[in-house]
Amino acid sequence: MFILSIVVNTGMWFERFVIIVTSLTRDFLPSAWGTYRATKWDYMTFFGTVAFFVFMFLLFVRFLPMIPMNEIRMLLPGAKIKPKAAVEAGD
Repeated sequence: MFILSIVVNTGMWFERFVIIVTSLTRDFLPSAWGTYRATKWDYMTFFGTVAFFVFMFLLFVRFLPMIPMNEIRMLLPGAKIKPKAAVEAGD
């Protein structure tokens, strides 16, 4: 499922890339048509967004780590099951 989500996100990114590049290649004036070449600012924007995502992901992992439930169950005391009559009485 994770691999499928990566493939879907990559496809969505390529779709947006195609929309932007074709709109930058074909201007309103035919004399301005040409091949689109990314500048250093385009690359810096792309790598900056990727780096920001990785940074936020690492912050999330650092401050909200995933803890397996079986480790938590070992640390917590056992649940005390009350009889149904005691629960209804409010005890």
